[in-house]
Amino acid sequence: MRLVVDSDGGIDDAAALAWLASQDVELAAVTAVGGNCGVRLAARNLRAVLEAVGAGHVPVHLGAAPSDPAPPTVRPVMIHGHDGLGDCGVGDPRVGPDEAEGATRVLLRELRRGATVLTLGPLTNLAAALREDPEAAAQSAGLVVMGGSARAGGNARPFAEANVAHDPLAAAAVLAAGWAVPPVLVGLDVTHRATLRAQEFALIGERRTAASALLDAPLAFYRRRAGAFCAPGETPCHDLLAAMAAVLAGDDPLVDAEVVPVAVDTAQGPAWGMTVVDLRVLAWRERGAVPAASGRSGPVEGNLPAEGVPVAVGLQVDVERFRWQVRALAGG
Repeated sequence: MRLVVDSDGGIDDAAALAWLASQDVELAAVTAVGGNCGVRLAARNLRAVLEAVGAGHVPVHLGAAPSDPAPPTVRPVMIHGHDGLGDCGVGDPRVGPDEAEGATRVLLRELRRGATVLTLGPLTNLAAALREDPEAAAQSAGLVVMGGSARAGGNARPFAEANVAHDPLAAAAVLAAGWAVPPVLVGLDVTHRATLRAQEFALIGERRTAASALLDAPLAFYRRRAGAFCAPGETPCHDLLAAMAAVLAGDDPLVDAEVVPVAVDTAQGPAWGMTVVDLRVLAWRERGAVPAASGRSGPVEGNLPAEGVPVAVGLQVDVERFRWQVRALAGG
């Protein structure tokens, strides 16, 4: 798999990159977007992580901050710290980001080369790339997005997940692009279930591997408040699950997804930034009675009229397999 990662440089982003560096994946490039922290700080963090886990050869390219209009949100300092990595003193990288080539150009090149794109932050950079060449989406191997929510509500806003809420127009444009296969949305429905427990944190704290030595202090900071919407004592690692979902796919996927219509609310009302996921066809299917075509066929099976575009929305996850991957990364 050839993979390009677009990231906003937070703690779960760091975990995702550390895990990807341990896999049989060709990590072609990483692009930085503003979100958990400013875009230059995100690029600095991404370089530091890659160097710490032995992937310093992977270039990091500067992108953009999320663009307006967007609903009011606050930077998640209480979860990621002021520096994006938990204010734990993670040292500066030896090499800075690649200043010669920006994120838009890199993403376009990799789309055209047939890479898979994994986005772990707002979709600002990818939307900009697709504005320049809408046809590039169909040339890629696919898109995996950490973002959105079907049934789990929001975290940045009552109904909006953070990566979508930071730039709803970009999210809407990216999901509606002409992908050869429906993009995969790894959202809060599964990231709030695939969690880290005391066992995983204790193993990471033993610092047996370069990845766990890097992640120990930032994850300890992240653990304090990131699990507000999870079972007591459990902590999500949103971007890490999305990275695993991108790689552990195929016939035995880590995350099971259903292709359903999805729209992003850009209307600037109370639900601004919400991913509106039409699950009606699943309810009909569970009862063995998918209704006949209505004459106004939507994007799912020609049955229910629906608004939105076909997106593979993650609804089920193998939680124990996720935790096993984390323990393996930590040397367990």
